[in-house]
Amino acid sequence: MTDTLTMLEWTSVVLNIAFTLLIAYNRRIGWLLGLVASTIGVGLYMQAHTWAMAVLNGYYVAMAVYGWWRWGRAGEDGTVRTQHWGSHAVLAAAALATSWLLAALLGQYLDGHFPQLDAFVTVFSLVATWMMARKFLASWCWFIVADTAGIWLNWQIGYQGYALLNAVYLVLSVVGLVRWNRLRDRRPIGEA
Repeated sequence: MTDTLTMLEWTSVVLNIAFTLLIAYNRRIGWLLGLVASTIGVGLYMQAHTWAMAVLNGYYVAMAVYGWWRWGRAGEDGTVRTQHWGSHAVLAAAALATSWLLAALLGQYLDGHFPQLDAFVTVFSLVATWMMARKFLASWCWFIVADTAGIWLNWQIGYQGYALLNAVYLVLSVVGLVRWNRLRDRRPIGEA
């Protein structure tokens, strides 16, 4: 990897850590840092031919804009929300099926590298990010699953910085889960 790519990777790592901490502490400004970090990620993953991860980072850019907007809406009260367990079961089954289909497409038509891991991390991260923007408590659990697989994927690609980032995300996701659970305990729960 060139010095420029390494510098971009580590810049993205630092910005992503700051993003996660700020979101865990319910700070809207975190979405802007996530936008910059994800923009860098699009280019890095395209360079590595991990197409789903490149698309995922493009999605993160769009979700950063959405998260910034949603968290700043006049009617947004900051309530951390929960979902019924049945919703999670259906969502998990759909995510696994989608991962399987995406992996087949990546491997067969796009000559993608590590298509199964690429697809799994991407699909579970898509769901987790959407849930986070809507302030669902379980988003942190989905990120724990995605980041565990992400450690191995990024290590295989050769992005040690991103592998370390996923390891840090595991810790920060636990912090976020605990913090949001405390917020949920202090406010009325919005059932979805």
